[in-house]
Amino acid sequence: MKTILGIVTFFICLSGGSLYSQQFKLLQGKLAHENLSLSGIHVVNTSRANAVISDANGFFEISVQVGERLQFSGIQFKFKELIISQSVFDSEIITVYLDAFVNELDEVVVRPHDLSGNLSSDIANANIPRPLNFYDVGIPGFKGQRKERIPSIKEMALGLALVQVDVEAVYKYVSGYYRKLKLKRKQDKEFKTMLKIIEFYGLYFFAENYNLEPEQIYDFVLGCNENTTLLLLFNQSRHQEVVQTFSDYLKIYTQTNVPD
Repeated sequence: MKTILGIVTFFICLSGGSLYSQQFKLLQGKLAHENLSLSGIHVVNTSRANAVISDANGFFEISVQVGERLQFSGIQFKFKELIISQSVFDSEIITVYLDAFVNELDEVVVRPHDLSGNLSSDIANANIPRPLNFYDVGIPGFKGQRKERIPSIKEMALGLALVQVDVEAVYKYVSGYYRKLKLKRKQDKEFKTMLKIIEFYGLYFFAENYNLEPEQIYDFVLGCNENTTLLLLFNQSRHQEVVQTFSDYLKIYTQTNVPD
């Protein structure tokens, strides 16, 4: 009898601990092709529904587990799949070679106006005037997205003392505009962080392990972050503890989200 109970207990522990034995990794990869641009290639983990896009040099990072399947797709390339084997999982960085997709036309008709049929050369020879920018006249310029600067209380007090009052800045401060702007930026940063966590583990992970609907996942991760050390554990790649934290918080989440 004791032997049977021992075997049953063993299998219960084995099945119950399977979720926490999962090993996650942020896999680094480099797409490769001799001629074509490798920017903006979609890399999809179909096993957990998380996806990323390669950068201008073809580099990408995506979370994986052994046995999962990655798909690579782009307009100029043939569809490609990669199974995450143990050797791939253990690699510091992988190189994925893509094949060009060639769409052959039966017939090409060259129209008048001295067109050669080569799109790049025709555009270059079209004599379309290019707008003047700051580089043309040797002036350095900012190409990023500018954010509205929020002045400090000290700066505004100094401005008042010197009678150089920025009326608009004072109004924005008094009306609470800057306070709302700070809150919005904090919320935007928080939103991006939560999406990063969701993207890493994938939608299927939350649906299958915690029985969450797609519309509940963000709220669940946000609540978990506010009540635990989730972000600290995630940033330190302590994924076993992250999964345990999700499971512990699930009890709180289900109790506070019971339908009336």
